[in-house]
Amino acid sequence: MSQRRSFVHLGLGALAVAGIALLSASCVVKSPSSVACGEEERRSIDCSSDLAAGDIGVLNLASDTATFEDVAIRRISAETEKYVAAHTRLCRDYNACAIDKKTYDTEKKALLGLLSPVSSMVAAVKQASSDEERQAALDTLYQHTVPEAERKEELTLTLSMEAELPESAGGGTRTVKPDEPLPTNARVFFKVDVKPRAYVYIFQNNASSGLTVLFPDERIGTKNPLEGSQESRIPSGDARFRLNDKDLGFEDIYVAASRTPLRSLDEALARVRDGKVTRIKDDKLLDGMKRLPVADAAAKKDAKCRDVGIERCPRIRGLELDLGGASGSKPGFKPASFVARTEPGDGLILKVFSFQHTGEGAAYKDAAEKFAKLPAPKTRGTVIIERARTRGTVIIE
Repeated sequence: MSQRRSFVHLGLGALAVAGIALLSASCVVKSPSSVACGEEERRSIDCSSDLAAGDIGVLNLASDTATFEDVAIRRISAETEKYVAAHTRLCRDYNACAIDKKTYDTEKKALLGLLSPVSSMVAAVKQASSDEERQAALDTLYQHTVPEAERKEELTLTLSMEAELPESAGGGTRTVKPDEPLPTNARVFFKVDVKPRAYVYIFQNNASSGLTVLFPDERIGTKNPLEGSQESRIPSGDARFRLNDKDLGFEDIYVAASRTPLRSLDEALARVRDGKVTRIKDDKLLDGMKRLPVADAAAKKDAKCRDVGIERCPRIRGLELDLGGASGSKPGFKPASFVARTEPGDGLILKVFSFQHTGEGAAYKDAAEKFAKLPAPKTRGTVIIERARTRGTVIIE
């Protein structure tokens, strides 16, 4: 990052004009291919060809999926142009005797270290065989080229669903993995960490009890927005949610997060809390979210999905990050239930986290044994798994 800032600074004309003028006064062109800098005669560089075209590739990436992808591509192009301009300025300053050969070589090497990978990264985006591959490739390119300060809407969300098992299930507390079974009477709370400060929304829907807003809720203490890089417990203190014995099956928890308030979702959830909406199908926005997990959703291009607003783009949003990564092998490392970051240029994370609600005793034991035999989950990006739409419910204690 420091190199990036340094060379952008150079590309914007960071070298003092007076200093360049002073040095240039002793610079005499001897021939088209040489220049005299005082007593030193150096070979001049053709700044129009010093940077090979293959070093940066051609950023003619087209977007036909969403406005936020257009934003990302424009930023990538703008930042790459800054690096190229910085390189051109570096070359001209060398020819003008403003810098020596050692400085030129050192700074050129560092600049090319930033520029050279861009060509292969662009190729990876163009050659992606699926939307999931394209999103991952574009994210790699975006993170490499665009400084953090320019990724104005970027947000990372880490969510851990912590479950206290009843004695019938062996007791103890565990971080729930996607699709993991939990028995009736398990007590649950969430640990949420956002970077930077963000507004988070968590709710659940089930067939018999209808909608349940888990957060924000004035009864549980914690309020929006959640402070960045600071783990928040939902509900706060010693309060927990308890799974009752209704509607056994796969439970879906809906999670949305943004650096700015989601007014429409706030209003929809307020209607639920006030009892004005009890069924998810009675609210257009929430009903759209109910249909998030659909087959092949990650591979489809929704022509209507051209707005960063939640109303017009009811699909899974955000890149799901590797739960373990390099830190997964460290002693005491405890992965979260999921970690997600906004897609390049987007400002919204929208996820569905599922777990299997079972009865106590033999039902839970059987489900837990089957789950333990499943292969370890891989990093899936925005892959969505379709399931039977049976749901349970949670009760706040």
